[in-house]
Amino acid sequence: MKRLIAMAVAGLAMAAAADVPYRLGIAGWSFCEEKLDRGLEICQKVQCKYLCHKDFFLPYDADAQAIADYKAKLAKFGVETDATGPLYASDEETLRKQFEFAKRFGLKTLIGVPFEIDKDGKTRVESDKVLDIVEKLVKEYDMKYAIHNHGPDMPKLFPTAASVWKHIQNRDKRIGFCLDVAHETRSGGDPVASIKAYGPRIYDVHLHNVKAGTPKFVAMRTPYGDLDNPAIMTALAAAGFDGVAHIEYSRDYSDNLIGL
Repeated sequence: MKRLIAMAVAGLAMAAAADVPYRLGIAGWSFCEEKLDRGLEICQKVQCKYLCHKDFFLPYDADAQAIADYKAKLAKFGVETDATGPLYASDEETLRKQFEFAKRFGLKTLIGVPFEIDKDGKTRVESDKVLDIVEKLVKEYDMKYAIHNHGPDMPKLFPTAASVWKHIQNRDKRIGFCLDVAHETRSGGDPVASIKAYGPRIYDVHLHNVKAGTPKFVAMRTPYGDLDNPAIMTALAAAGFDGVAHIEYSRDYSDNLIGL
């Protein structure tokens, strides 16, 4: 109970701030087993106006009319989208299709995971070679590309914010982070410290809660996890993050209204 009260007080303190530059949304993966209409109903019930796009809502080869119809459906529920992903890509053809979709849609940010296949022929590993292509495309399309950290389950595929930074620090500033705070914690990192270190290059955020140190990723409802989400959210405001922090509740997929 003390923890719940402390979180409520911290939340009120943040809400009372003169300016919170970012918005809250829901990550599309939260609805991976829902129909889009049900996902939008949940957005409406929790008064959330932003939904990160995933291709199971609308495929990346969608034409202008399909995109217009999709946007009209979102609008009926008072919902908008300004980012899509995470998207996986290992070649220019795939990346260009993803950028073209984002351009047709009018999105501001692609959340991506550039990879190549390791010598074992099956493991995805982080790739500077593919990032060279990403860098060319962010310049061509003038679009942000946010790399998603994947946690300890994928130790060769951007497991931490530091591993992302190693690859992007000297690249075009339109390449940055989609900081997944739960995976950062599970990898032994401190999300608040990462926000302070990399704030200007954080273009999207995935907000979860988990039990730290668990061998398998298991999402928790916020009061029962180990992350200090009020501190994380306050750090984002202090860093001037002005994108969308997408809540990702990766469980109870058949109906996760209460968890969200």
